[in-house]
Amino acid sequence: MAQQQQLLLKFRIDDVRSKTFRYRSKKKQKIPWSRYDRAQENEFPEVVQLIRLLVDRASSQLVLPPDHDATGNTSYPKADLAKLILSQQYDGRCNRVSIGLLSLLNSRLGITACSTRTLSYKTLERAYQDTGVLALLNDVFFLTQLPVVDMEHNFAFDGTCHPTTIKQNWESSKDEILRLLKERPSSRKRKKKLEFEKTILAVGTTFKIIASFARTSSPFANESPCLRPLLEQVLELYTLVAKVCADSGFLSRENCTLIGKVGAVPRIFPRKGASIKAKGSQAWRKMLVEFIQDTQSWLREYHSRSIVESVNSTMKRLFTAPLRKRLLERKATELLARIIVYNIR
Repeated sequence: MAQQQQLLLKFRIDDVRSKTFRYRSKKKQKIPWSRYDRAQENEFPEVVQLIRLLVDRASSQLVLPPDHDATGNTSYPKADLAKLILSQQYDGRCNRVSIGLLSLLNSRLGITACSTRTLSYKTLERAYQDTGVLALLNDVFFLTQLPVVDMEHNFAFDGTCHPTTIKQNWESSKDEILRLLKERPSSRKRKKKLEFEKTILAVGTTFKIIASFARTSSPFANESPCLRPLLEQVLELYTLVAKVCADSGFLSRENCTLIGKVGAVPRIFPRKGASIKAKGSQAWRKMLVEFIQDTQSWLREYHSRSIVESVNSTMKRLFTAPLRKRLLERKATELLARIIVYNIR
């Protein structure tokens, strides 16, 4: 019996991977274009308004100690800096040009006129590593998820790389990165490590909100170990996790067991040569047996993972400029700000 299941598993994996598996097509959904048009037309003013409301709410909940600059004067308000960082990432301009945003958006962002007189582009740049500003942004990130925490139950995981220079594109460089990945670590080009920043996202497949994320040390980093901390972050906020989808980069018995323990169904696509033996993980064996018994239904659940790929694509189309920050702390804040803006949007 076990041998027959193993042979059938191999056949099914080869059938799907070679794209010879016959899918049953599903009914196409009608696109409400008029609603889409209105959403696009109202996006800019609504995003700016939500930036103000969310940062003000986070600021009212978070008590920050008084801060002073090198001359002893009170420093620029943290909430105003957080608003400007989010507006800057949404607009996509450099620091100096973004200062000009205040002359147009200060009233809509709720930034007082007196505070704008002391702001320079260096103040904005240093704000990316200000602990008070970072605390506010973290709170705003959680606030963007509150409307769906009781309604979102299915999540998909995936990683992608963001360029740090306008000369590089992840899709065109992926093959070279994967080739370097197979080489010895000592032979990898350091330059390639600096041209991309890799992030792993956990995205709700119903509302497409980014629920948690992690930044890896390099574009060569293995994605599989990131599933545990990301899933733990999701469980801290969301009331129920029913299904977790991920590509074969996350495949392991440990991950299947973890997903099963939290009461969720794992849908991680098996690699070639995968063994159906449990080896201590019943969630692993159950997942592969279900893949054999009803491949169509299994794949329909698994392919909701394409949502997280759509989110990654949307992020890159929304933020066309490469990551500009060079210091590690500032680059991490830049990524956080972009994710917040995506959620707000």
